[in-house]
Amino acid sequence: MQREQQLSGTVPLDSLPRLASSVESVVGEVQAELAFGRDLQRNQMADGQLQLEVELLCQRCLKPVTEHIEAEFSWGFVWSEEQGKNLPKSLDPVIQDGDELDLYQVLEDEILLNLPMVAFHQEECVSRDKFHHGEAEAEADEQQENPFKVLEQLKGSSNKS
Repeated sequence: MQREQQLSGTVPLDSLPRLASSVESVVGEVQAELAFGRDLQRNQMADGQLQLEVELLCQRCLKPVTEHIEAEFSWGFVWSEEQGKNLPKSLDPVIQDGDELDLYQVLEDEILLNLPMVAFHQEECVSRDKFHHGEAEAEADEQQENPFKVLEQLKGSSNKS
């Protein structure tokens, strides 16, 4: 990385196995743009952006929901955690092992970090009357017998002996 370079293109889906196992499917292609260079402190770095669409499982209705993922990032390339601590706050450290970097793996990390924690349809996909709270739970608790009641009775009978 002695000179500035730019990469732009499509990331092959078979190079992103962790993404494939984290989503229902990837819709279309993963587009990425990267610009490599050095910052003012002479740190090796890359600025970039990526975008893709994935189908995730809606946590309300358990049917697929499409999410558009866009991410912008600034990486600083280092060879140890100690070096990573010395990077400016504007750069996320990427620790390199040896001379080569698996760029697909680092891009996959960035995608996984940008997936929503909980996926759901924006519109109402399950009617509100299907959800129960408060009073229904209290009634259910009253109907359930305490599983430790038998142990309490046994303990009480053993103390009398």
